[in-house]
Amino acid sequence: MKITQLINQPFMHNNTVEHFSDRLFVQVMIDFELAIIEAREGHSLIPAGILQQTKEALTIDMFDIDEIGAQTYLGGNAAIPFVAQAKTLLPQDIKPYFHQTVTSQDVIDTAMMMMLKPALKRINNDLTDILQACAILIESHRATPMAGRTLLQQALPITFGVKASQWAASLIAVLPNLTQLEQAGFYLQWGGPVGVSNEENERYELPQQVATLLGLSLPLLPWHTNRQPIHALASGLDACACAMENIVEDIALMCQSELGELAEPVIKGMGGSSSMPHKRNPVLCALIKTATLRMHGHLSVISNTTAQPFERALGQWHASWMPLMEGIALLAGAANYLKTLLQGLQVYPKRMAANLDLNSDAYLIEPLRYHFLEHPEQIYPLINQASEQAHKEHKGFVKTFFETITYSSVQISDYNSNELATLLSPLTYCGAADRQCQLIIQAIESIVAKSTSINK
Repeated sequence: MKITQLINQPFMHNNTVEHFSDRLFVQVMIDFELAIIEAREGHSLIPAGILQQTKEALTIDMFDIDEIGAQTYLGGNAAIPFVAQAKTLLPQDIKPYFHQTVTSQDVIDTAMMMMLKPALKRINNDLTDILQACAILIESHRATPMAGRTLLQQALPITFGVKASQWAASLIAVLPNLTQLEQAGFYLQWGGPVGVSNEENERYELPQQVATLLGLSLPLLPWHTNRQPIHALASGLDACACAMENIVEDIALMCQSELGELAEPVIKGMGGSSSMPHKRNPVLCALIKTATLRMHGHLSVISNTTAQPFERALGQWHASWMPLMEGIALLAGAANYLKTLLQGLQVYPKRMAANLDLNSDAYLIEPLRYHFLEHPEQIYPLINQASEQAHKEHKGFVKTFFETITYSSVQISDYNSNELATLLSPLTYCGAADRQCQLIIQAIESIVAKSTSINK
């Protein structure tokens, strides 16, 4: 898989890009063919010693990978020139046992599954790290008030902890499916020319043995035109992309100069402008957003290739693999960038409080009127005065109201400054935010414990 370094590669995970190489693709095709020979030889369906001789003849360095690439267009897939070249490398008496009961689609589909599986494991590991980063933000800011915003306008107070909890909740929703896909969603494809397999193979349960050798799952039937495994992987990746996109949309907006509530980690050389030295652009957010948008497009292609006619499709089969490979490379990059972003995210509680206070009279006036219900003639003018002055001077309503009532010549009986402070605290209006934070922290702890157990 050749990727344009300047245009395409920055949005992907470098290790994944290197993993998706032509050399590795040829290697996993070799591994698939060798696994079939091993299974057939193990049941004496072919002469003993074929596996060892084939291994010795078909080392990766013996293949001319560029030549395979140059010949791929002749048959529409790389397996055809690969098999042809492999047979030229084999001793004459070994050739008949190579590529037995297999067709080119079996080779391509299985090899692709073998290439993709490690990349999804990397994504899932990064998602667990991301959730741990979220847990730190939640715990640190479960009582940090900020403005809740609806239709991009200030509404009622929330806490930054509950916002980070929502980020984590979206990832928690998709992670079980991605974990299941990693464990059992990568399937062996071995159906032969028209998908009806081979009676001898089935009698000896060779597909199960080959799947085990390759670390893949065994499908109920060959999936040569039943492309649900591909669609399941793509839709799982896209759901993850949506969750990531939601997070970086919030962060990028909160990083705006006018809000200044968050900032991306300080990384040397990142975030600058070619013409405006004062700028600090949210580049990590941009990289993640770009990757997720492209994943949405890849899912569209894969959805349009899922229905495939007869026993091998014309074009749909060929069109599905590149979007899936590129999609998983993009998501691997996005997950790695998101981990960096959340682990080093800079949070500014004072700015959050100041922005919230600018419009706090919108939700505080009615509670104040109710609190001073016995003194309407005295308190209403003070509330109105503080509201007008706060907006005029951009000082914040809470601070202005405290000053107004403290220095007013109007005397209000039963005035209790502690009760008033509680009433004016935005945390009073944050509903079950703290409880939601605790629920998510517990969920993350459970996921991390399970992940640690699996990886041991």
